[in-house]
Amino acid sequence: MRPDQTIMADAALADHPPCRVVALPYPGRGHVNAMLSLCRLLAARGVATTVILTEEWVGLVGAAEPLLPACVRLTAIPNVIPSEHGRAADYPGFSDAVNTRMEAPVQRLLEEMLQLQSPDMAVVVVVADFLLQWAVPMAFKRAVKACTFCPFSATNFAALYHFERLMAGSSLGVEDPMWDQFIPGQTCLTMREFQPILSGEASRVRFKARIRSARAGQCVLFSSFYELEAGVMDSLSSEPSSPRVYSIGPCIPYTTLGEEPRDEYYWAWLDTQPAGSVLYVSLGSFLSLPPSQLAELAMGLAASGVKFMWALHDQAHSQVRPLLGGNGNGVLVPWCDQLKVLCHPSVGGFLTHCGMNSVLEAVFAGVPMLTLPIGMDQPTNSRLVVDVWKIGYSLKEKMQPDGIITREAIARAVETLMSSSDLPQSNGVRSRALLWRDASRSAIQEGGSSSTDLNSFLRCMIS
Repeated sequence: MRPDQTIMADAALADHPPCRVVALPYPGRGHVNAMLSLCRLLAARGVATTVILTEEWVGLVGAAEPLLPACVRLTAIPNVIPSEHGRAADYPGFSDAVNTRMEAPVQRLLEEMLQLQSPDMAVVVVVADFLLQWAVPMAFKRAVKACTFCPFSATNFAALYHFERLMAGSSLGVEDPMWDQFIPGQTCLTMREFQPILSGEASRVRFKARIRSARAGQCVLFSSFYELEAGVMDSLSSEPSSPRVYSIGPCIPYTTLGEEPRDEYYWAWLDTQPAGSVLYVSLGSFLSLPPSQLAELAMGLAASGVKFMWALHDQAHSQVRPLLGGNGNGVLVPWCDQLKVLCHPSVGGFLTHCGMNSVLEAVFAGVPMLTLPIGMDQPTNSRLVVDVWKIGYSLKEKMQPDGIITREAIARAVETLMSSSDLPQSNGVRSRALLWRDASRSAIQEGGSSSTDLNSFLRCMIS
């Protein structure tokens, strides 16, 4: 069953904001972006939000997000963790630092905020990223309501939730039949999909602590939307020991689409391209392809003959540009306003690493995907895109025994994706992408599933 479907008008919530939110994102680009999108949604309902970040992240967000709503405030703690620029080089060390060094300064800042809180002010609610397993218990010690925010798919959360329950009764060997169980609410993905990230003892202990923290909170907020993962959401809602779950997404910056785009040269280029003719390429800001695969990708794009726009780190431009030769079909950019680009009429496809934010943005834009997951939750997101929602194709399936996807295979896949209409070999991905676009946009309308769940969440926090 769905959570309470009673509709409270957004205007009424704005007139009487029920709570003040303290947002604690995990210090990573995708996590911070998703939390800021949630803050924008809360701001539209008149809810003031304080986002706690490191000093480095306050600077990074301030440069990239100059137009945050007035009631969204960034507050800094010292740089007690390694720099964002070196996070990928030692991610286990970075993760350990987040979970051992951040809690004390966040706790002090929260206590200062509570001391300044007058009795007649709104209820304070801590919304913490799933990966910050110390945040919900910390809030409860100060008699503050707290909930968990999951900036990844509900399917990934359900798998971890299910895994935590199975740990006590399983040997967890590679051939253990536990791995072949379907994820509750899914009939396509099994627990074996998650074996790589749960294979080490340290990972198991970490995820077990995170699930226990999420279960202890008032509720779990998902950046996805109900229609996209209805079976999983219903399964989680029916669990006797599960916290309340709310799907409030897509938590992407769609509220900024009406703002004037920045004066970037790539807009003029996009404006000159035919409708649906451009492949947008981005493989995220964290994990990277090996140099050999990056080279094959560049040459495959050039060989496809398709127009493309590739968002790529500055340092990789020198490696990629010579491989493109004199090809005039491609534009390289160090950064772009991704959602606005995906919604541009000339963009007809997205080659993506399948980070959850990117997937949700492509769904919102109605753009089919060519998936090239690198790590973390990306492989299972790719499976959702290709095998569950059926709005894309997988490049990984074309990998050779040596681990390389050849330029020829990439070129053929790009050509198939960018077909102007649903040819027989395309299996209807383009028309399904448009259907999911409509579902995504309906969810955020007043009375839609996400709008209703967000209102239900706010009511839950003051009950």
